[in-house]
Amino acid sequence: MKRIITCQGSTQLVSALAAWTCREPDFPGQDENYLVIYGLYAPNGQDQAFAAFIQKMAEVVCSWKHIVYLSPEEMQAIEQELETNSPRYIRQLIQAKVGTETADEIYLGRNWQFGNQLLLNAYASATKICYGDSIGVYFSETSSVVSPGKIQEVTEAIPLHRQVKQWIKVRRAQVRALLGLRTVLQTIEFDHGYFVLPEVFGEIPPMPTVKVSPKTTLAVLNQMKVLVDETAIPQFQSAIAGANVAILLTSNLSEAGRLSEDNELQAYRSFLQSQGISPNTVLVIKPHPRDDMAKIYALKEKLSDLFDKVLILIEPELFFLPFEIFFLAVFSDCSSQIKIFAVSSACLAFKVLFDLPSFIGFGEELTTQRFDPPHIAARLDHEALLNSVMARLTYLDAQA
Repeated sequence: MKRIITCQGSTQLVSALAAWTCREPDFPGQDENYLVIYGLYAPNGQDQAFAAFIQKMAEVVCSWKHIVYLSPEEMQAIEQELETNSPRYIRQLIQAKVGTETADEIYLGRNWQFGNQLLLNAYASATKICYGDSIGVYFSETSSVVSPGKIQEVTEAIPLHRQVKQWIKVRRAQVRALLGLRTVLQTIEFDHGYFVLPEVFGEIPPMPTVKVSPKTTLAVLNQMKVLVDETAIPQFQSAIAGANVAILLTSNLSEAGRLSEDNELQAYRSFLQSQGISPNTVLVIKPHPRDDMAKIYALKEKLSDLFDKVLILIEPELFFLPFEIFFLAVFSDCSSQIKIFAVSSACLAFKVLFDLPSFIGFGEELTTQRFDPPHIAARLDHEALLNSVMARLTYLDAQA
């Protein structure tokens, strides 16, 4: 058995491994396994460190025949190659990078976006398995989770001569594709889906679906606790001893162009203040892996006067680590009162795995004040969806 696991993030790797465990009772077995990392979208050159950490996570769980990271520069170069090369050439190019010409199974989070389509077309004969995003949720390309609102643009009418040139360009491209002189990636459907929360966002997956037990995901997370430095655990526990703990799960909002960095920092501050800060509270900031590290340092400074201490998980082994793993290692025996503040779907795992609800930010007033106007309505819809989902989620012990 040759198996390819693709992933675009550290939490996504956990979901892929949980799906694999659910599908193969003898996981990891003695098969040939290949890991392909790409599409990390990390800012300011952080992608290499991110990819290296994902590889470290993967090697904790099982052995791999080959692990490759396809950088943004490599992916861009491959995309340009499509215009002047045959499907066979592109297929062989990808197979050489992955390390195998054939595969029996390939696991992906989705079948849209360039990198995913590239891998699916390169291994079209393999059994194609979807494990979703985050901790194992399904959503389609048209979901409001992905494209929560389109900005309407007013465009001028295109002159006739430009329309003709564009028509000729398109027709030439179509002819070149028919002659096998360029490659057009096909949309390929999945054969199976393995999700912890397959319909949580109101969509029914189009492929036959198996529900992954949250306990399976927990088992994968527990395997990775060895990634947390043993000396760091008592140090961290000592820092929060006897205090209330507020955990802020940030997101790459300004990096994604939803608002300015200054507005994002102020939005976090105002949001936390609006929730009421108890005396003797330590704030723990867990950055999103796609956050700019400089922003997180600025956020610590911005919030330092509101809390007794502000701790940021900024070291590479903590910055890129799924926070659920750190939580298992540090907070499992913690007697402190814990409150979680989240601004993204990162909140879902804590309810399902640990029965910890989250306070969802930022609310209508702050969103209207701080987000760029084209993104306000979409952000409000996203928060309403998260609040609705959180109200319906149940702890894993209640799962069938």
